[in-house]
Amino acid sequence: MLEEAEDGSGGVLSARQLEILLLTARGLPNSQIATYLHLAEGTVKRHLVNIYRKMKVGSRSEAARKALRDEWITIGDITDEEEQA
Repeated sequence: MLEEAEDGSGGVLSARQLEILLLTARGLPNSQIATYLHLAEGTVKRHLVNIYRKMKVGSRSEAARKALRDEWITIGDITDEEEQA
């Protein structure tokens, strides 16, 4: 996975935002993402708001599709069982 991703409008997703985006694409709910990353659930929600704003999307599924389309993440990243939370 990339360390940073250009969102097409000059904004960049941080490594942490990409990590949250990947876990979101894997279908994990905010509570599990928070537990896995040792964050508060509110922090995960705030990251997702910022991710959606930077990516100009309105949902988890739109963000995942755009990340796949723009090759920020791959199907292998999503389905790699060794790295799944």
